Amino acid sequence: MAIKEWEILVNKKIPKRKEYLKKLGIDIGKIKDEHLLATAFIHKSFAADYKDPVPYNERLEFVWDAILGGVVAKYLYLTLRDQPESILTLYKIALVREEMLAEVALEIDLAHQILVGKGEQKRGGNFKSKILADSLEALIGYIYLDLGYDEVEKFIKNTVLKKLPQVGEKVNMKSYKTSLQELIQKKYKTLPTYKDFVNETDERGNPINFRSEVWLKDQKIAQWIGVNKKKAQEEAAKKAYKLLKEKKQ
Repeated sequence: MAIKEWEILVNKKIPKRKEYLKKLGIDIGKIKDEHLLATAFIHKSFAADYKDPVPYNERLEFVWDAILGGVVAKYLYLTLRDQPESILTLYKIALVREEMLAEVALEIDLAHQILVGKGEQKRGGNFKSKILADSLEALIGYIYLDLGYDEVEKFIKNTVLKKLPQVGEKVNMKSYKTSLQELIQKKYKTLPTYKDFVNETDERGNPINFRSEVWLKDQKIAQWIGVNKKKAQEEAAKKAYKLLKEKKQ
C-alpha cells in the first residue's frame, strides 16, 4: 500500500516531536506508540485538508479531563492544607480554564508544534486560545496513555501547576455565581436562575460553545457565551453581579 501524502509529512515530524518532548523533561525512552505521538499534534483542521481519513487529536482531549483534574486535585489537596474544599475547587477551576491552558501552551512553545489546516494557519490558528488549550489537553492525554501516570504527573507539575502562585494572586476566593446569589437574596429575597443553550455547533453537530442567561424573576439581566456551560454561567454571573452592584438601591 502506497504511503499517503499526509503520512509522509507527519512521519517526518516524529523526530522533531521527540526532541520537543525531551526539552520538556519527558523521558522519550518510554515512547512506545509513535503513531499516537504524531496524532497528538494533529488538529482536525489539518485532517480536513485531505480526502483520506487522517487521525487527529480530538479523542485524546477526552482523556485529559480525568488525568489533569486528578493530578491537580491531588496537588492542591496536599499543598493547600489549610483551605476548605470550596476554595480548592476555585483554584482547580482557575488552573484548568481555557485561558490558563492556552497560556501554558504558549510558554512551552506548543504553537509551533501543532499541525493545522492551510486555511486555519492563514488565520493564525496555531495561536488561537482554544486550539492551544485543546492541543495541550491532547498532549496530556498522549503522555498518560503512552508514557504512564508518573510522566504525565511530572509534566503537569512542571507546566500547569507552576501557575499556582499566579492563580493565588488573581483567583476570586468566592465565585461570581455565589456572590450574585448572595446579592440577589439580600436585595430581592429570591434566587437567580440560569438558562443554558447550545450557541454553536461544528460540522458534526457537536457543541462548540454555550450561551448562559441569568434571570431575576421574569427579567433577563445578563448573558455570556463560553466554551462550556460552567464558563458561560460564571461569566454571565460576573456581568450580572457588576450590573446589579452599580444599580442604585
